[in-house]
Amino acid sequence: MQLFYLENIKTDYLEGSEYNHCCNVLRKSRGDKILITDGSGNLYSTEIKKIKNKKVYLHNWVKTISKKKPNHTCVAVAPPKSYNRLEWMVEKLTEIGISKIIFIITSNSERKKIKNDRLEKKIISAMKQCNSLFKTEIDKIYNLNLFLKKFKFKNKFVADIETSSLKIEGKNKGDSIIMIGPEGDFTSAEKSLLFEEGYQKISLGSMILRTETAAVVGGFLLKNKGIKE
Repeated sequence: MQLFYLENIKTDYLEGSEYNHCCNVLRKSRGDKILITDGSGNLYSTEIKKIKNKKVYLHNWVKTISKKKPNHTCVAVAPPKSYNRLEWMVEKLTEIGISKIIFIITSNSERKKIKNDRLEKKIISAMKQCNSLFKTEIDKIYNLNLFLKKFKFKNKFVADIETSSLKIEGKNKGDSIIMIGPEGDFTSAEKSLLFEEGYQKISLGSMILRTETAAVVGGFLLKNKGIKE
């Protein structure tokens, strides 16, 4: 299905990139019916009322699907140096169905700034492409200590090349997270800090993966292993 995104349904119109997608790419016109999601599990059927001043005005709204938001599955990752690889990672984590991506700064981090607006566009595009009704969230970037103080999870894992365990064990109902370090990995002190906070080690295989690849592999394992939620 062709899906459009509107965060605030009460605005009743599409603009910006959604306007462009609707009118210039798909050539929709007055009277056409389209499908809208708010990224929070709801799907609406609506009709184009008029197109004016680069806005698509909508009416005759009908909510067709309303899904309950699942438990959070999060990936915390030190963003890679290459912005193209960073965008690829965000896109794939969205397709997998990761609830939230949190960026962290570590001792070996190569990138300490991100462009949220640019990444939001990638997320929305990937969400629509895979017909998801849930929009992956991204947060601002945190140093590791502040991250550990701010965010609390029931199930906590960290990718570690020094362990051989490929299983996410002891996963219970509740929010889950996997930590992915930078290209130079977490330092010994950072690992000790994570272990003190209750993070469990998990291997992503015998090969050393790029950060963005590790984030996608780890996110997939976290999303699909363990007990059914």
